[in-house]
Amino acid sequence: MRTPMAVTAFTVLLGLASLTQAAQLLSAPLPVNARTNIGITGTCRILNTGTTPVPVQVEVFSNNAFPGYDIDLCNHAPLAGGQSCLVMVNRLPDDSYAACKVTASNVTMLRGTFELAEDTKDFIVRVAEDLR
Repeated sequence: MRTPMAVTAFTVLLGLASLTQAAQLLSAPLPVNARTNIGITGTCRILNTGTTPVPVQVEVFSNNAFPGYDIDLCNHAPLAGGQSCLVMVNRLPDDSYAACKVTASNVTMLRGTFELAEDTKDFIVRVAEDLR
């Protein structure tokens, strides 16, 4: 008698867990074409236009490996309403593509931009793409 009840409970929990799927915003992959001796910085900026905090998972990725994030102000606490955060990778790999992905339970109130800038004293943004 206990076995069928346990199987039923497991099936119900599995079905409920599948309903809570996360939503995503994603940028198009941008080419990292560095000039000689100038690195490229990738920055993903996220804004919560709502009034309630939203836990977000922000990821900058590339088709070539990089050691990790230099600045991560998004992945440690929920993003409060009206606030923004960023994740930055300094010195993206040359001759590659990079993009940004944001995962949250609901992304309707989130806006984002992924920027590639020259790693110079001016940080000139060369290309930017909105997340969709």
